[in-house]
Amino acid sequence: MQKEMTIYEEVEYLKEQILQKYPVYDIILFGSLAKKAARKNSDIDLCIIIDTDNKRELVQKMLLELDYTRDVDIIIYTQEEWQRLKDDRATFANLIYRTGVSLLGRF
Repeated sequence: MQKEMTIYEEVEYLKEQILQKYPVYDIILFGSLAKKAARKNSDIDLCIIIDTDNKRELVQKMLLELDYTRDVDIIIYTQEEWQRLKDDRATFANLIYRTGVSLLGRF
């Protein structure tokens, strides 16, 4: 990363890196950034919808491979999990669905 970016520029940069390296179905920004309540030291919360057999390993790989300067939290759901859980109000997936912003325009 050459120049200092705004937090929203860094989100866009992360999105582009993820799209180049991984066959994702969606990338959802959630948390304070999605609510437009970010502060200078806010982290970047991303929910990534991608089919994988090992979510924990994939999160670790992404955090090692991606170029970023702020704290980044990644949560992964497979497409099947996302479709099953996003409408269940008792799940974290539903909270992300209701308050998050799809960076790919899926919802």
